[in-house]
Amino acid sequence: MRSGLIFAASSRFSNRYLLCRMLAASARKMHREGVSTSQSINESLQALHEAESRQQVEQAGPASELEAAATVAAQEEAGARTR
Repeated sequence: MRSGLIFAASSRFSNRYLLCRMLAASARKMHREGVSTSQSINESLQALHEAESRQQVEQAGPASELEAAATVAAQEEAGARTR
């Protein structure tokens, strides 16, 4: 659901207006002809959330890197199932 994606991505941004601006720019860049706009928005939200996950993995350090990689892989797999 989109509300879950918004909640997941919103922790990265300081306010909702910044999130909206980043989402609009991302959706415009990621949009492809023949694909619905709502699907492009959902993919943009997912990409914003995944970027945050990768950033947290880089900051976590090598000890928990394998655990974080497994979590990201599981999230990507779950995202692929919903598409």
